[in-house]
Amino acid sequence: MKKTGVFLLCFLTLSLLIPLKTPASSDSDQYMARFHSINTLTEAKAAGYEPVGIITDYFPTACVHAECTVYPSINRQYGRMALFFADADGRVLYKTEDLACNNFYSGQLTQPNADVAAISERDVNGDGLKDILIINLCLDDDGVFKIGDILYQGADMFYRDWRVTDKINRFNMNKDIDMMTAFARDGQSAEFLYSAATLDELIRDGFIPLTDQTFDADFEKFGAVKVVPGTYTMGGIHIFILYLVNSDGLVVWNFQCMRGYDSFNRMTGISFKDVDGDGWADLSVLAVYDSLGDNDETQTVTDFSIYYQRDGYFFEDTDFRAAFLKQLTGKETMDDIVQAARKYWGW
Repeated sequence: MKKTGVFLLCFLTLSLLIPLKTPASSDSDQYMARFHSINTLTEAKAAGYEPVGIITDYFPTACVHAECTVYPSINRQYGRMALFFADADGRVLYKTEDLACNNFYSGQLTQPNADVAAISERDVNGDGLKDILIINLCLDDDGVFKIGDILYQGADMFYRDWRVTDKINRFNMNKDIDMMTAFARDGQSAEFLYSAATLDELIRDGFIPLTDQTFDADFEKFGAVKVVPGTYTMGGIHIFILYLVNSDGLVVWNFQCMRGYDSFNRMTGISFKDVDGDGWADLSVLAVYDSLGDNDETQTVTDFSIYYQRDGYFFEDTDFRAAFLKQLTGKETMDDIVQAARKYWGW
């Protein structure tokens, strides 16, 4: 190797070993230093934290032999969530911002927190101490979504189990507090909905097919299959999911139509007609979902999904939905949606 090559290799090696303090890391350090310096609720407000909820109860970890008031608060500048445990005089006795919602954008200071969807205290792990369950409402370019988390109360600190949090969010068990409790305390899980290999497994574990909406179809590349929509109920939340099952009972595809809605209400239509004019049948679903409004009232929302069939796979429509969703009145039939989509695609 030439000397210039050796020099360049050594330089690159050293550059990897020497930590570079970037402006981003400096901002993060300053942010955390200020957070750790907060001792009162007044200082928290001055540091940019806006309370977005409140619970009052006994948390020995933070306040021995007295009630604590917990203030979930958002720093609007950075979209970060923190919990401040304060006494009656506003003194912060314990604080943490070690939350899943502050790690959605890995390694970044700014996060997508917009509000608290729900917060509650329950003994989840059976140790006699109340734990804190929180669901954050987040917002990014793709829309609104939820992140659930549990703070377990220990002897002298609150801690998180990242394995529990990961499954809560990865398998959409973050719709409400009861759903999270059903998983973390009662051992119920929606994971099988995404991992089961056969329809028999699904039914064994609690999936209930909507038999009046189940039908046989021929999806060209997938061949003859049974289209099986159905639900799984967890903590009062109804999860809607739809499967294609082959003649051997094997699941060959699943469609997750619920998006960010809180619960499934009813399905009003399903179609396997060609929508985009390529000669292959597509799958379209029209359903009604429940969504929690700004004042905690339940609203029903009509929405649809279209899945275009390609060479051995499906992909979900976004273009037509973005154009048509604003016109949706809730009175449309499945045929209305299909005809409007065909018109959109020019046939």
